[in-house]
Amino acid sequence: MLMLTALLVAAAGPADWRASRFHDPVSLYRIDRPRSPVPGPPEGVMAVDHTGVARLAGRALLIDVSPVEDGQRDAQTGRWTLRAPARSIPGALWFPEAGRVPGNAAIIDHFTALVPQLAAGRPVVVFCLADCWMSWNAALRLHRMGLRVHWYGAGRDGWAAAGRSLVPIEPYINKEK
Repeated sequence: MLMLTALLVAAAGPADWRASRFHDPVSLYRIDRPRSPVPGPPEGVMAVDHTGVARLAGRALLIDVSPVEDGQRDAQTGRWTLRAPARSIPGALWFPEAGRVPGNAAIIDHFTALVPQLAAGRPVVVFCLADCWMSWNAALRLHRMGLRVHWYGAGRDGWAAAGRSLVPIEPYINKEK
């Protein structure tokens, strides 16, 4: 009996998060406590490590969805005012808060309208911070839109921990606004 119980628990594995009160049962998006361990990429999205990100960087669109730690967004212009500088993976575009669910509708609309245009058929690498469901949510959202998405779960933290440099970054704003 003990062996059967162990097999059932092992079989449940990563799916256990689906029953969590922190996830929407229909969309599967993480809706609360985004900074916690993530078991793996969303279904249909390939996980990559820092070597994979470096290999894809020249031909993929790198999307950072990390939150703004100390700043605010102007609802009229969509521009962010940062009180402290931010750093990210070289070549990435930063769409702060685009993975938060529920999120600000204007931020999500901006993200979902621009990323497919910016990707223009290229693969997309989505990341945030280590142990952050916001990149998972954003990767799932883009995958459901039909984009080829890779998820870098280690995020900015993992990139730096791998000895790779971070560069200054500003939130991405559609230049036509």
